[in-house]
Amino acid sequence: MENGGDALGFWNLQADTSQQAETWMQHWGLGTFFIQWINYIPSKLLGIPFWLGNILYGLLSAWAWLTLYDKVKSEVNIQLPAYTQLIWFLPNMHFWTAGVGKESLIWIFLVLFLLGLNRSKKGLTILGMSLIGMFLIRPLYACFLLFILALWLIKNESISLKRRYTAFAVILLLLTFVMYALLQITHIQNLNWEAVSAYLDFQMQYLKGFNPDSYVPMENYAWPFAFFTMLFRPMPWEGEGIFFLLAGIENLLALLAVMAALVLGIWKKFIPQIAVIGYGILFLFFVVFSGSLLLNNFGIILRYKSVAMIFLYLWVLNTIFPVLKVILAKQITK
Repeated sequence: MENGGDALGFWNLQADTSQQAETWMQHWGLGTFFIQWINYIPSKLLGIPFWLGNILYGLLSAWAWLTLYDKVKSEVNIQLPAYTQLIWFLPNMHFWTAGVGKESLIWIFLVLFLLGLNRSKKGLTILGMSLIGMFLIRPLYACFLLFILALWLIKNESISLKRRYTAFAVILLLLTFVMYALLQITHIQNLNWEAVSAYLDFQMQYLKGFNPDSYVPMENYAWPFAFFTMLFRPMPWEGEGIFFLLAGIENLLALLAVMAALVLGIWKKFIPQIAVIGYGILFLFFVVFSGSLLLNNFGIILRYKSVAMIFLYLWVLNTIFPVLKVILAKQITK
């Protein structure tokens, strides 16, 4: 859609009209249908304009950003230079999570999920809300969260075996349900590699059919390079306009910083033990892995990874500076 793109379609309930919905509950469904269902009351009934809808989404997203900031601050014991706080203001993350759109909701549900990873009853409620919300907006991401939840349970040995076995059984049931829903959505008849491969090929050709200016031939890449492309491209010279230039600079800086963190971390055998960052990076890698198989458009790639790149940046900071501090201390004591 012009002058607003998908966001305007979501707000005006025109992004997907295949349901021919007229009432609020007729809009109910997964993905695009769910976000249009959410927007029905403020947009259709209350007549709130698109610009104000963006502000409302932006405020909710800002709450999630501030909440995550407080969460990270409470878990990180490393004193970082003040200028490293600028990492929270990199543009691509906020461009996609600060207005009407699926990424804003995904971001909010992801932060809620990370907040819910504790043993309190409140945490269990928050986990349930975040999983349901993520399933409704993007079912595949609900699978990612369930895998992360299973890992969290494995690492929490303080929880009794009986409770953990019960939780694993529930997670398995939920995964089965979500996988069934995904098969229905994708129209994959049988869960085998041939059927999945056919769907992946169809998805790539479908996106290629729009002839986007930012098309990238992911289907022709070896998987490691496709993964790299999803995580670190486009570069500044691979697109036109200020948006691609800024995103490209951010990607280039991210690549250089990650390389530096890997070299220093491996050299000094240092891995930051910060749970919220670790689980966030795991979610990012799930997103990047799936995107490397499904996407071939730089614009969509930037949008998909925007909801979790912050965790990679935080890992970089909390690897580089502690290692540099150790190196500097050794130089001083020589």
